[in-house]
Amino acid sequence: MADPPPNPSTPYFPSGQTPGSGLSSQLSNPGLQQSQIPAGVFPALVKLDDSNYVLWKGQILAAIIASGFEDFIFGNTSPPAQFLDDSSVLLNPDYKQWHRTDKAVMSLLFSSLTTEPLSLVVCCKYSSEVWETLRNRYESASPSRILNLRLQMQQLRKNGRTMQQYLNCLKSLSDQLSAIGEPMRYRDYLWYLMEGLPAEYDAIVTAIYSRTDQPQLEEVHNLLLNFDMRLERRCVSDSTLPQPSLSQHPSVSGSESWLMDTGATHHATPNASDLHNISTYTGSTASGSLHPSNSSPITPSSSDAPQH
Repeated sequence: MADPPPNPSTPYFPSGQTPGSGLSSQLSNPGLQQSQIPAGVFPALVKLDDSNYVLWKGQILAAIIASGFEDFIFGNTSPPAQFLDDSSVLLNPDYKQWHRTDKAVMSLLFSSLTTEPLSLVVCCKYSSEVWETLRNRYESASPSRILNLRLQMQQLRKNGRTMQQYLNCLKSLSDQLSAIGEPMRYRDYLWYLMEGLPAEYDAIVTAIYSRTDQPQLEEVHNLLLNFDMRLERRCVSDSTLPQPSLSQHPSVSGSESWLMDTGATHHATPNASDLHNISTYTGSTASGSLHPSNSSPITPSSSDAPQH
């Protein structure tokens, strides 16, 4: 008895693969909706942009390998013949299922891209073309790209970023250099990291540079994060302290200057309204007059120089 013809609704699995209970059997279903994909595999993928290729590649590659479709993106499987005979009339059901599965993989890739990388691959015919185009774009080791990444690291400053945001930005640039075969040396990375910090971090920078051992970058990151939290607590603590109010002190009229809390036991002024508890000066000096600094002598009288 002859074998029944292939069922067009049966997914095509290359190299003797069989449908599993996971994402592999779902991706080949033409009626698959995003909500049917297991949570944590597809919806949580980071969308690719110019700053996170290494992170994106790790997540998308893990999802595709777990689903059993890595042969499609690596180009290890070729499409079957499109037609069953030379008349180009009878469509090969194996080709139809292969094409449908490949398009499902392409859809998974497309959905994990932002606008710019998507524009590079939207005209690709197969998922393997999409993968190779993205690799060429983000793993290209051209001198201009290497120079541009190193220049970005050199110019990166913490400025208004949180410490965690600053560390993430620097690590992203370092990862991009690693992806194109130009990993950053430890001392170079540490120098870029420290140079981007403002002056208030000089204490922790000096402490790290003064160490005789070579701390791991994770330890350096933790030291900076802890120091940053200490600075934030100090700022919050200082902002809650009561501030002196000028309204508690007598005001000075006109252009006269008044120095508060000079430590003097007595004060003299030509304007009696500037002081409280005033009394008329009745004493005398050796010459019979007061001699303010850089001023002409003032002869005391019954109406001059109240004091307290």
